[in-house]
Amino acid sequence: MRAEMMRGGWWLALLMAGAAQGATLNVTAEYNPATYEAEGAKFINTTPCTQYPNSTGFWCSTTATVDTPQAVRFDTNIKRQVKESGDSREGVHYLGFPGARDVTLVKQGGGASYTLKFIVTAVGSETKVGPPANITISEDGDCVYSTQWNTTSLLFLYRNVKEPASTSGGRCYGQNANFVGKNISIDSIYLGYKLKAPNPLEMENGTYTGKLTLSMGHNQDFDFGAGTYTDTQLTVNFTIKVRHQIKIDFPAGGNRVVLQPPGGWLDWIYRGRNNAPSYLDAVLPARFWVAVPYHASLSCQYLNPRGDGCQIKNDNNDHKVSVKVFGTGIRNKLWPIYADKKDIYAYHKILADSNRPFRFVVEKNSVQEMMKYPGSTYRGDITIIIDVAIN
Repeated sequence: MRAEMMRGGWWLALLMAGAAQGATLNVTAEYNPATYEAEGAKFINTTPCTQYPNSTGFWCSTTATVDTPQAVRFDTNIKRQVKESGDSREGVHYLGFPGARDVTLVKQGGGASYTLKFIVTAVGSETKVGPPANITISEDGDCVYSTQWNTTSLLFLYRNVKEPASTSGGRCYGQNANFVGKNISIDSIYLGYKLKAPNPLEMENGTYTGKLTLSMGHNQDFDFGAGTYTDTQLTVNFTIKVRHQIKIDFPAGGNRVVLQPPGGWLDWIYRGRNNAPSYLDAVLPARFWVAVPYHASLSCQYLNPRGDGCQIKNDNNDHKVSVKVFGTGIRNKLWPIYADKKDIYAYHKILADSNRPFRFVVEKNSVQEMMKYPGSTYRGDITIIIDVAIN
């Protein structure tokens, strides 16, 4: 007798692009909702950290979960002149950003929709200021000051957004008189973000898509200071693929069960019983880890005449008897498993190391037929197929 299972996984990919110039940034992440893993399901952002400066841990981490801030970069082309005025947008450093935004994820092919929240956690820029670039830039507004990086003529800023502003939006700005009168250009924007993802345990398998469009310019969603903008829009396309997992552990030797009367054959013989046992059965222990409904069905070496169940066969002749197979469902109730259809096991919460054994039964009428062949052995392969509903 054999038992089989199927496993899946799920992953997330984000695509960010500046519409006017067609600049594209691919951000990838993988979600593994395996309830049997340490600390449960984790959604890992796997985007390679290749942005300049290429310092370990500088902009991002390839092992961070989605609720941990991660940085991405997109190209832009903004020409500005630094001025000394009462308008902070004319200073050398100005980065305005939006508050948290909801994105509606819709299942392809129809079905449920879910909400993903996109939250800005840091902002930064790569600005061509000309030499010297190693001049300290102050930080005012809704960001926290941090050390800057520079080459001879390039200035790199990346500063964390204060917690309240991540929700409401805000602006970060600073000035240094040494830059007043200079013409500068912003070539790249660095954006720290985190995601508040929907609960994958409540999502069906399938592909979900959504789009977030953000404007850029004076008093827009993203405002990078007074100047001329080539790109006026940033589009974020989200694609989420959900593939739930299931794990089932069987004991050693679980690929073989022996059907016996209540108390075992030795007990039946010891008691000198001449009549046929009321039934034969065997229980196969099984530990389940699964967070979604799953299907169960049978594949039989010897299919019964109705085509809905399995049989075992006498080694010495062609005599066969039916074996009924039961799975354990909600509230430990036994449910029959069939060969000609998939029955769904649902309405459970997360199963983590949950005991859901299988039972195999030969009923009394069949046992009486078997008793006509004393000393015989009956065998047969019954494959239990367990899978989640992959759409």
